[in-house]
Amino acid sequence: MSQGTPNTPRYSKLLVTPASIQTRLFFPPHAWLFDSLLDSFDWEAIFLDKEDASFPEATTEHDCPSDPEDFTEQGLDAKKLVLGISKSIVSLVSSVDGKILLSCTGTIVDHVGSATWILTSASLVRKPGSDYDVYQASDVKIEVLLHNKRAIDGRIAMCNLQYNIAIVTVDSLDLPMIALKDPPGCYSMLACPVIAVGRDSKSLRVKHGDMTRERSKLDCSELLVCTCPVTKTFIGGLVMDFGRRIVGICFFGKDTTPVLPIEIAARCLQHFKCFGTLKQPCLCIRGHALHSMGLEDLDKMRNMCPDLSCGTGIVVDQIPEVLSMNCGGIEVGDIICSIDGVVLHSVAQFTAILLDGMMVAMSSKNKGILQATIRRPRDDTKLVVMLNMRENSSVDFNNFFCNRFSF
Repeated sequence: MSQGTPNTPRYSKLLVTPASIQTRLFFPPHAWLFDSLLDSFDWEAIFLDKEDASFPEATTEHDCPSDPEDFTEQGLDAKKLVLGISKSIVSLVSSVDGKILLSCTGTIVDHVGSATWILTSASLVRKPGSDYDVYQASDVKIEVLLHNKRAIDGRIAMCNLQYNIAIVTVDSLDLPMIALKDPPGCYSMLACPVIAVGRDSKSLRVKHGDMTRERSKLDCSELLVCTCPVTKTFIGGLVMDFGRRIVGICFFGKDTTPVLPIEIAARCLQHFKCFGTLKQPCLCIRGHALHSMGLEDLDKMRNMCPDLSCGTGIVVDQIPEVLSMNCGGIEVGDIICSIDGVVLHSVAQFTAILLDGMMVAMSSKNKGILQATIRRPRDDTKLVVMLNMRENSSVDFNNFFCNRFSF
C-alpha cells in the first residue's frame, strides 16, 4: 500500500476539493440498478430563451481531435443509448483568471429549490501541479454547456476529496435529470459491456468497453475498473451498461479506466441534501471483495473454510486500533458475510449500507446498531457482531484514509 502525506486525500490526483469545504467519507461502497431511465425523462423540456454565450474550447494532451466514428453494431447501440440521455449530459469548463483548468463532463442529477444539481469530478477545481490543493469556489469560473449549445455560469456547491466528486449548481433548468439508483448486489461480479459518456464543446462523446473484475491498481477497493478508452473529457461523466443501468462515475486512467460506483455518488448526494456535508460513520474497516481474489488465495481460503462461497463476502484487510471498539470485535482476516441480513458482494455495497445507517442514526440523533455476520477462517468459526454507527470526528480516523494511493 502506498504511504502518503498526513492529511492528504485518498485519491491524490484524482481527488480535489476546496479546503474550506473538504469532507471525508470513510471507505468503499458500490453502485447500480438504473431501470426505466428513458421513461423518467421529460422529453418536452422547455428551454430558457437567451442567446447562446460563447463557450471556450478546452482540450487536453490526451484528447484526439479527430476521434473516428464507430459504426460497429456495438458502437451504434452505444450512440442510441447516449442520444436517449443527451439533454442531461453537459460539458463543464473551469478557469481561473481566464486560464482554463479542465474541460470535463457533468450529469444533471437533481433539481433542488431554485437550483439544478450537476454531478461531476472534483478534479474540476484542482490547482495545476498539485495533488491536494484546490481553488476556492469564489476563485473559479465554471461554464456549463448544455445540449443545445447554450452556455451558462455554474457554481461549486460541494466537493469531496475522499471520492473525487463535486456538485455544480446552476439556476433551475427545465431539463430531465438522471436518477442514481443502486444495481443488484451481485452486479460487480459481472464483466458486462459498458459505455462511457462524455460531452465536449462540440458534441456528445461515447466510448465502449467492458467492466472487469480486477482490482483497481489505485489501492482503493471501492473503485471498479472498465476498459473504455476514454480521454480527460470523459472525467466526471457516466459509465452505463447496455441495459441502461448506471454503473458509476468515470475517471481517467493510463491503462484502464477507474469508475466510482454509483452507490457512493448517490449516498454523497443524499448526505449533502440532508446535512449539507458528508456524515461518515466511525468504522474504519478496509477490505476487498472475496470474488476479486486470485485462485491461489481462494484455494487457501477454501482449505480453511470448505463450505465458503467464493462469490460473497468482504475480507477485512485493516482496522485501526484506535477505532476498533466500534467494530464489534472484527479482526483482520475475517470475512464479513452480511449486514442486517443483506448478503455482501462488494466493498461498495458494504459502504453504501453503512452510509445508509449513518443517515438513520443522524436523523434520529441516536447511535445506530448494525448486525454483521462474520466468518473467521483461522478457526472456521461463525460470529454475529454489532457495529456501532456514530459520526466520526477523530483525527486518527481521517489520517487512516488519507492518500491511500497516488495517481
